[in-house]
Amino acid sequence: MCRCLCAASRLIREQSRHASVMLVLAAAIVCYSAPAAYPWAGEHHRITDVAFAALPSEEQEYLRAERSILVECYCTFPDINWPCYGQWGSGTGDPRAPRMPDTRRLWEVSFYTGWDPVLQKGKGYPHAPPQSWEAAEVSFLRAAHALREGRLEDGCRYLGVMLHYIQDSGSMPHVQPIHRNFHVKATEAIRLEGYAPRLLGKTAEEASQNLSARVRELTEWTEQRLGGLFESVGVPIEDTKRLSARQLMAPAVIEAVTRLQTEKPAELEAAATDCANQCARACADAIHSALAFAQKPYVPPEPNPPDVNLVFNPSLENGEDDDCPAGWVVNWLDMLDRVGRAAWYRAGTHWEKHVRTGNRSLLILWPPKKGLQWQQTWPRAIRVRPGEKYRGSVWGKAAATEGPSHLALELAGTDYRPVLTAKSDPLAANGQWQRLSIETLVPESARWLRVVLHAEGGQGAAWYDDVEVLRIP
Repeated sequence: MCRCLCAASRLIREQSRHASVMLVLAAAIVCYSAPAAYPWAGEHHRITDVAFAALPSEEQEYLRAERSILVECYCTFPDINWPCYGQWGSGTGDPRAPRMPDTRRLWEVSFYTGWDPVLQKGKGYPHAPPQSWEAAEVSFLRAAHALREGRLEDGCRYLGVMLHYIQDSGSMPHVQPIHRNFHVKATEAIRLEGYAPRLLGKTAEEASQNLSARVRELTEWTEQRLGGLFESVGVPIEDTKRLSARQLMAPAVIEAVTRLQTEKPAELEAAATDCANQCARACADAIHSALAFAQKPYVPPEPNPPDVNLVFNPSLENGEDDDCPAGWVVNWLDMLDRVGRAAWYRAGTHWEKHVRTGNRSLLILWPPKKGLQWQQTWPRAIRVRPGEKYRGSVWGKAAATEGPSHLALELAGTDYRPVLTAKSDPLAANGQWQRLSIETLVPESARWLRVVLHAEGGQGAAWYDDVEVLRIP
């Protein structure tokens, strides 16, 4: 999973010192820790890293700034494009489980996969063949075009989507009882020493079509590799496909997998390792081929112009009907809080319109003691350079609050982890619009800046509107 989920896990562990929370977590662990819930789990990260390491050195350098996040997060995008992100119940809806962080919106995953499950817009691709072959082809083209235009981050995110579909195609997703139990325990055995990635085509279109064929061959290779094992327990691989097409978790296939796990665990592990290595070869070919069409040498964006508002959707007016303005996402600092609320406020029938301009603002209501935040999504973060100076400001008002409500400028490195956070003075809880402002100098290790609107304390409400970030000459 993305490190966003790891951070959530850390928050939950911190809460566990309270006896009541320990009971909740114990129940959650019993219900949700089954390995079958995460098919081809950490293999996605390892295969992506191994494929990256097989690239020529100049191509590795080209993608260096995005490597860690490509490995940790981008290659999982299709698995986190679900509407349950940001909702209660850890994906199952169980009231005993904590909220899931809104990773989908944080990275605008629906945009990069081409399908929004909340708005039901776009075209989604199942992870199983033959749709996964088409998804790899489409994502390759999107990545190649973004890289050709010099949009490195977008290109790497599309690459992550492509890699996921390639990897799933080589892990029997069309036979779920196999897929959910097909794991490489010794992931260090996934390696590509001496492998030279090959170019899939002279044009992006030719390469994308050849990639689709390459992924189809990968699927067929995987089936052949497993064929002997399933023959040995009396269920030929064609029968597993036929049965699974009729019933997702066909009992006969489950029984066959269980027998292999019990009677031939080493052989099953060896097959999974071989399939992972085949996936890694296909992934290396795909990345290498996409980079053949990239803008070279890579030209970093020009410095931000001074005295120009750099915030995307600063008035918070724009967005579709999915509870969040475009470019903004909610961050829960207490995943177990059941009271706090963050809303995209619309001026309605109240006598008091809690907006400063236009018809929309951001509301944080009854925030927990640990805090509740609105923050910019990472694709809308501001690219910055060391030594530059920035001023951020927002108009806000607070009523009946007990804890501070403030503006923060978060500066992060190439791994998208914060290296510095500058905070403004808090809002006075007088129900009047006030302008918060903060200045910060970009440290050497920072590459991104984004706005965070924070409230905490357990009581009251805070509204924010008209956000601004300027580079100070």
